[in-house]
Order: sequence, then C-alpha cells, then structure tokens
Amino acid sequence: MNSGADQARPALAWVQALRNPRLALAWSPDEWQRVLRLGRRTRLLGRLAAALQAQGLQDQLPERVRRHLVAEQRVSSYRTQAALWAMERVAITLGGAGYPIVLLKGGAYVAQGLPIAAGRLPSDVDMLVPRANLEDATARLTAAGWVALAMDGHDRRYYEEWSHEVPPMRHALHAIELDLHHNILPPVARTHVDAALLLQRVRPSALPGWWVLDPIDQVLHSAAHLFHDSEPRDRLRDLVDIDGLVAAYGGEADFWPRLAARAIELGLTESLALACWFAQRFCGTAVPAKTLDDVSRLGLPAWRRWWLLPMLQRLLVPLEPDETALPWSLQWACAVFLARYQVHRLPLRHQLPHIWHKLSGDQAGADKAPDANE
Repeated sequence: MNSGADQARPALAWVQALRNPRLALAWSPDEWQRVLRLGRRTRLLGRLAAALQAQGLQDQLPERVRRHLVAEQRVSSYRTQAALWAMERVAITLGGAGYPIVLLKGGAYVAQGLPIAAGRLPSDVDMLVPRANLEDATARLTAAGWVALAMDGHDRRYYEEWSHEVPPMRHALHAIELDLHHNILPPVARTHVDAALLLQRVRPSALPGWWVLDPIDQVLHSAAHLFHDSEPRDRLRDLVDIDGLVAAYGGEADFWPRLAARAIELGLTESLALACWFAQRFCGTAVPAKTLDDVSRLGLPAWRRWWLLPMLQRLLVPLEPDETALPWSLQWACAVFLARYQVHRLPLRHQLPHIWHKLSGDQAGADKAPDANE
C-alpha cells in the first residue's frame, strides 16, 4: 500500500503548506493557479490564507495571489460571524433547559479557539443534545423561529426513526443552517455509538451556554464522520481537521493510549485506523508507530486493507482542476463507496424501500435530501 501513498504525495504536497506556510513562498505562478483552484474546491483555501497571515507571509506573495486569499478570508469572516451569532441566539433559546447543548465539528473548533477554526467556511451549526431531550430542544427552537425544511412523509420518517438528527432547520434572520443531533452516527447503522458515553465527558467551551466533546472524542467523531457518515470524495479537509486536532491535543502525555482505548470503547477502531493511516501520509500527522500498529490491527484486518485503502485514497486525493471527465477508476471507487455508505447507514430492511423511494424521484417539497452531508 505504501507505493500508492507515495504516488499521492506529490499531488498533495501543497497541503503541507498548512503546517509550514513558508513552503508557499517558493510556488511558481502555475503552481499557485493550481493551489488556488484546488484549495477553493476542497474548502481549504481560507485555511491556507489564515496560516500564511498568522506568520506574516501574505505580503511576500504576488499581488494577484494575495487578492484571492484576502477575498477568501473575508468570506470566511462573514460566515464565521453568522455562525457565531446563530450559536449565541440558540444558547439563549435553550438556556436553562437543564441539559447540555454540545457543539460539534467546526462550531466546536470555533468555540474552543483552535487554530483549525481560522479560515473555515461554515454553512451550518451542528449541535447535540441527549436523545431524551430532543423533543424539548426542537420545540424551543421552533418557538424561537427555527423551521424544519419541508419534506415528504418518507423523508420525515427517515429522520424520526433511522437518523441521528432531526430535519435541518433554518431561521429567517440567520444565514446559517442548524443541524440538531442526538448522536454522532445513525443508531440503526452498522457502526453506531452510545451517545451517553460521549455526554459523560463533555466539557464547557469558551462560548456561554455551550459544551464541547472531550478532545479525544472530537478526533474520533471527525474520523467517524469522514469514513462512516459521508461520501469521502473531496473530503480532504476532514483529514486536515484531524491533523489540526492532533496538533492541538496530541502533546498530552496520555493522548495516544487514551485515543486507542476510547476507540475500542466506542466501537470506532476502524474509523481511527483509517484516520491515522491517511492523516499520517497525506498531512504528515505525527502518529506514534505503536499506535498505528495497534489501531491497524484492531480496526483493519489485512484483507480489508488490501482493497479499502487504495479505493479510499483514490477518492480522497482531489481531482486535478483541468480534469473534466472522471477517470474510470474514480467512477468505480465512487460507486463502490456509495454502496458501502448506504449499506453501513441503513439495515437492508430499511435500505430497499429507501432506495426505491429515491429512485422513484418522489422528492416534491424536499429542500434537502436526507443523505446530504455538508
């Protein structure tokens, strides 16, 4: 498998500039043109701009490049402020409810002031409450003007019975979507998590009223989302998030032993094994050899590594900007992983009617398909 990873490294060399921005100073105009296009498509351009700015390097870049980076930062600032305002209002709406409201993913990174929060392009706020309090949280949000997206009966049933969240909600005064979860993976999925274990370790954030997952659980959630709750094409930014979380918390003495033990407890050893393998090779994440060996052995037997790693690599390496047609190998990998994603997400007894419904095209009134992962 290493030969495949070696072939991917030149195509992803630009990602290393997120860790070491000085690398970007040596890029030619042609290289910058490629990076600007790839960075925008993978939603990493703002992250690169923030990394360059943090080291005072933007003024050393060509003017045309700098304009693109500044523009991306302005969009990021606007969307981050929109997300912060929504989070402030939601915290007030649910204040005094008596149960924790927990920020997930990008919102949690912003609430903790992590470096990986800089340059993000948030389109939604993901939050989690205990399953027992889901109805109360939904009612409070609805009374405050948050409205669930319109959808047909099948899609409502999808969310109510099979999903780990309620239908996405929007508000007339907020340019952001709200995704209210009661778990990080669907409870009927082949790989699922006991949300009570997550809630036992939540900690307060810097934003009043909001909690966040334990740092170990944030890493595992990011890994589970990438490899079990989304289609991995063009999801390089999720690996960058994992790398950023490790950079922020991996220096703690017991981080890596705790991470492996927690993955076993939550049933996320495969997600962690894949995250460690790809983050190390694509982002240069410093994963101890013992941890890599342990999680690979626990989560990825040799026969699965043989086919899973090359296909995931094919999906995670972004298509070059000037490639207008998908190569057959990428089409094949997309088809295989779409099937894998659906099979893992729903049991067969639910999967067949769900697929039939989707193929029938009966989507009248649906603003957002329930399988979308933004």
